[in-house]
Amino acid sequence: MIKSARFPSLDGWRALSIILVLGAHSKIVAGFPKRLDSAFGWLFDGDLGVRFFFVISGFLITHLLFQEYIQTGSISLRKFYIRRALRILPVYFVYLLVVFLLQIFTSWHQPPITWIGNLTFTTNFLPGTWTTGHLWSLAVEEQFYLLWPLLLVLIGLSGNERRALYILCIPVVVSPICRVISYLKISPAIFHPFLQGYSFLNYFDSLAVGCITAILLTKHEPQISSVLNKLNLKASFGGLVLILIPYVLSKLWLVGIFTVPLGPTFQAIGFTILLLQSILSPQFFKPLNWPIIRNMGILSYSIYIWQMIFCSNPQNFGFSKHWFMSWPGWLLAACLVATLSYYGLEKPLMGLRARFRKAKTTLN
Repeated sequence: MIKSARFPSLDGWRALSIILVLGAHSKIVAGFPKRLDSAFGWLFDGDLGVRFFFVISGFLITHLLFQEYIQTGSISLRKFYIRRALRILPVYFVYLLVVFLLQIFTSWHQPPITWIGNLTFTTNFLPGTWTTGHLWSLAVEEQFYLLWPLLLVLIGLSGNERRALYILCIPVVVSPICRVISYLKISPAIFHPFLQGYSFLNYFDSLAVGCITAILLTKHEPQISSVLNKLNLKASFGGLVLILIPYVLSKLWLVGIFTVPLGPTFQAIGFTILLLQSILSPQFFKPLNWPIIRNMGILSYSIYIWQMIFCSNPQNFGFSKHWFMSWPGWLLAACLVATLSYYGLEKPLMGLRARFRKAKTTLN
């Protein structure tokens, strides 16, 4: 398996993912030039950026868990959940505290049902507001963190590669069906919260594809490396095609039998091809490992959390137009706050997280 302290290129992919989100959100920011609307609509897709994050998350978490099992013969759920809590919760709840203070001291308000969703990581199932609406993706992540390690331990999947892959095929089959039901709005009212647009059921195929990729790489790295080296540019081209065909069709509003159910799954698979190549042959993906790109990837979680305040309509808070809530100053403001958040909250806890790691793993 890869021996470096961090997988190469992953921070670069995180940077690309957050750029897709920031570009998509720029279109609704005060002062954004209408002449750029079409170009940004084509260049940036926040949903695609989040899908990349999901694939990376499924890949890394599964790699960590399988490496722990290989090296120690067991998986500690307690230590896993402590590590995840230390990684996710401090920034998440500080953000909610700031939002709560905005509700107290400004004209902005969100209903109790939305607060319940934010505080219980069920934002993806409950009504939301713009300023905390992006927390739907963190809800999906937390639901994945709760379910997948539990399955690995209870069903013994970590010691049975074939069974684990069979289980992971379920989301790849079920998720497209759920997306069709959501798109057509044909679910009974009682099931509507579980089958609305941001439901875990509509996105867990991307997480599963990342998990499958980690298992295959852990068990069959030499074979995968050999195949990708033989295919070389053909593999990269194939991965790009799988990502771009649904992307272009959706931008042309040609949604239908392919783009709704299968487009997201194909994009996740296409991205994993590029992901594997960038890990096994990082020399061909040098821009992803440039320091400025890597640093943005390292800050990506904090950027994702904090950017929503700055791309909100300032009038929602009773503010006049300020540079930090208008184009393009909001990007600088979001990155500055994210930098403070990373060095003040995320980085100090990294050493503490390491204490709850049973095995030496290649983890980003």
